[in-house]
Amino acid sequence: MKWFLRQIFLRRFDLFVLGFYFSTLVFLITSLPYYVDVKSHNLLLVEYLEAGFFPLPPGYYALIYLVDLLIRIKYPFVASSAIVLTFFFWWKYRLIYSWFRASLPEFRDTLVFSLVFSFLVVSPIYIPAIDGTLWYLGKFTQTIWHNSTLICVFPFCIILVKKTFNWLESKDVKDVFPILAFGLVILLIKPSFLFAYVPTLPFYLFLRERKISMSLILSFGIGIVFFLLILLEKHLIFNWDPMLAELYTEEEKSQVVLSPLKVWRHFSYEPVFDFISSFPLLILYLAFWQKRAFDSQLFCFSLILLFFALAIFLLFAETGYREFHGNFYWQIPIALLLCHLSIVLTVSREFLDSGRKYSGKVVVLFLIYLIQVVWGVGYWLRIFSDFIVS
Repeated sequence: MKWFLRQIFLRRFDLFVLGFYFSTLVFLITSLPYYVDVKSHNLLLVEYLEAGFFPLPPGYYALIYLVDLLIRIKYPFVASSAIVLTFFFWWKYRLIYSWFRASLPEFRDTLVFSLVFSFLVVSPIYIPAIDGTLWYLGKFTQTIWHNSTLICVFPFCIILVKKTFNWLESKDVKDVFPILAFGLVILLIKPSFLFAYVPTLPFYLFLRERKISMSLILSFGIGIVFFLLILLEKHLIFNWDPMLAELYTEEEKSQVVLSPLKVWRHFSYEPVFDFISSFPLLILYLAFWQKRAFDSQLFCFSLILLFFALAIFLLFAETGYREFHGNFYWQIPIALLLCHLSIVLTVSREFLDSGRKYSGKVVVLFLIYLIQVVWGVGYWLRIFSDFIVS
């Protein structure tokens, strides 16, 4: 019994995160009066399987299908989707925890956990008098509770960035293969992150090296491979999918079009406020740290990544039944998380190196971060009180 209790104590943080997200997910699936993405994806898989096909891209659907073969409680894919998504939420937590632990070894485990857990709920700033009932649509956030494919792909995107920096440090061609491998996994689950990653990698390398190097040439090669695979997947989803004719009329079928601001303006009633309230930490960090902010290579890379992520969402749209599904949005939460991660690590490191002295700019940044955490907790509580994720 003592051994068992000790194991629980040693894994208390992991068990808390697993229970926290699993209970949230079960509530989303069972209690919300409309179809959140998790339920919609489950029903889509059922519909495709009944017709003898499989949805595209297949990665997430294959996972919940396989787990469902082992565990099913009453309805198909409900238990399996909850198990799979809880695992990936926990994996995301573990990756971020390891990053914080390695970067801030002076912090105690409890403090690192508190910092990481707060980081998992960071949210835009909401003002009910301005936002009304729309606390999510129109804003840009790093925290997503309901989009199953994004939750599933999140850890692989974090690992892809880490593998990218491994290659940039080693300059070894063999380190390109893990990049291609994780990029392929991302493509098979949800390709959105690659939309921003493809232009970011060579752009970042050119700004860093300011010359034509072998690394830059390889980065273009990586980008071309991913871009061609994205085009292939687009063709399969938008044109080849055999269920399109069964589910949609010709007018409802989607295509990608250049339509600046169309989707964002559809959801954002106060675009200037939505933009500022989505990036207060980033705006203040750039204002206070100025050129020193770019001493962090992770910040440079993630800021470029965020720029392309936003540009893709703001410029492109879809027609037909996907018109306002916001499918060009999902690279933004990942890029924003990485950007915020670099800021929190840099400021925390500077705080430690200064002998734990609180400068005015550190205090202001800490307060803004705390406000975003508080609103993130408020958003999470609102799921249970108002039965809503918008």
